Formats: sequence, structure tokens, C-alpha cells
Amino acid sequence: MTAKALKQVSDRFSLFNDGRKLSANKRNYIIKAVQAMINSPRTKELLRLGEAYGYYGHQSRQRANKLSIGETEVIMINGRPVVVENVPSNRTVSITCSDDGIVEHTQEFLDTDTGRIALGLHNSRAGGWSWATGGQDTREASITTSYHGMDYVLQPNYISLDHPAMMMESANSEQMILESLQEQGFDEESARNIYANMTQQTNVELVGDLTNQLMYLESVNTDLREKVEQNAKATSMLLDVVDSLPIYVTDAQRKAIANMASKEDHQVVRAMFESLCSRKMATLPTNSYVPVEQKVSVAPQIKQQFVNFGSSARKFQ
Repeated sequence: MTAKALKQVSDRFSLFNDGRKLSANKRNYIIKAVQAMINSPRTKELLRLGEAYGYYGHQSRQRANKLSIGETEVIMINGRPVVVENVPSNRTVSITCSDDGIVEHTQEFLDTDTGRIALGLHNSRAGGWSWATGGQDTREASITTSYHGMDYVLQPNYISLDHPAMMMESANSEQMILESLQEQGFDEESARNIYANMTQQTNVELVGDLTNQLMYLESVNTDLREKVEQNAKATSMLLDVVDSLPIYVTDAQRKAIANMASKEDHQVVRAMFESLCSRKMATLPTNSYVPVEQKVSVAPQIKQQFVNFGSSARKFQ
């Protein structure tokens, strides 16, 4: 596809700081993998040919259910094939990733309907860039392996480092957006229709973000519940061992052993075990206590006073 360029813009974002607290993706990108993706022969070829296209929103890719899409795609709607056009709004001119995880990229807005819409939103400080990458997700991190361009979206995953006020400043700027769209050649009615569609998309994306957050919190809650159950089981086993001790354990000592959550608990348990080593405890009638048997022998001088009536010796002198 050949299209005249309207404007070039550069932007930066951090892989490890999405600028928000619980929204967007929470993936840990491995910097070396991202750099390898950017420097791969395939990515360099896309940039050289000017074919690293991006789109207004992710809908075109989602609709085709793939990252790399052509100018036209055949999709199934209600069981019937439908031909749809995918009109790019921009293309990547250059992209780099520093060792600190800062991605810097330059985009070129194209002279297309979607390109003018994206440029109008950019000029009114609404929306931002969201890259399309392929790769593999693991528990530890997400490893990117292929680059497919930057889309201009209303809810970017990463907040711009150069324009952090975008989205926030545009929250109640309907008039500014309408004026920017009209400056790109859209009449008032078309601009309002685009704005209405944009608002609807924003709500859908917000619902998606909230759904992702809910799933994330449910996962965290499940992990915490499992840890609580494991701790309760361990505490029960520990108290069972305490009950088998050959000593009397007070309620305060049982509570301290089960919790062990404060300095006071530590002192109570330590005092209990120290008392087990005392000499006084050694003589208590516990299960392990064995009395010492003492044998008493009769002294020789006492034996000499015994009278043996069976002896032939004289008894008295």
C-alpha cells in the first residue's frame, strides 16, 4: 500500500512502568528478548520496506484473529464470509529499546481516513500508542519474538514518557477533539459520529481493563486463600504436637505457639522451653520421668548385734 505521510511523531515508553496501578498489562518484558525482536531480520525488513503498519484501534487485528493482516481479509459473520478492508493509520519508521527498558519509536501518520482520525486524536491529546507483538507468556515474564507495528488506541497499555498528560487531559475535552477532527477534513457530523464511536470504544476497553483486573485480583485471592489454608493446617499439626508433650501447656502458651506473630509470643514460647531445661522440671512426674531406685544395705556394726539361736557358739558372755 502506498499512502502519503501526513506527519511524523516520536514517543517513548517504559517496559517496566505502565504509569498506572492495576490497569493495562502487567507483563514483565525481558529486555534482551525485546532488543532481539527489534533487531531481527524480519523487523528490519518491515521497517526498510515501510510495511510496519499500525491501525486505529486493535479491532482490525482482533477481527482477523491474527497480528499480521493484509489490506483485505475474509472473516466469517453469522456463518457467512465477508470481505473487509484494513486501512492502516500509521507505520513505524524506527524503533529501539535501551538497556533500561525504554522503547523509543517514530511513527508516520498516513493520509487515510483512519490516519486522519488518529492524527486528530493525537493533536487533541487523546489516546496513545500500543504495540502489537507476538511471543510467549510464562509465569515469570512475557517473551516477545515478533513485531507487527504500533496501533493508535484510546486506552494504551503504556503511558507515554514524553506526553504523560495524554488521556488525562482529554477526559472532558469533547470540543477539542471535534475541532481537531474537523481540522483533518471531517465535517461536523462526521466528527461527531467519530467521537461517539470513540466514546463507545473507550467504554468497551474500560470494561475489558476492569475484567482483566478482576481476573488478576481473583487469582491473587486464590493464592492467598491457599496460603491461609496451608498455614491453618500447619498450625493444627503444630498444636497436635504440643498436646502430646509430657507437660501442661497453658492457653497463653498454646496461643503464642500457634501465632508466633509478635515479640511477646516469642518471649512466652522461649520462656516455656527454657523452663523445660531447669533442674526443677527434671523431678516432675512426667511421662519421661523414671524414679531413681536406691538400695539400702545394713551396716556391719548393726549385724553384730543380731542373735543367731541356731549357732553352737555361746550366746552370751
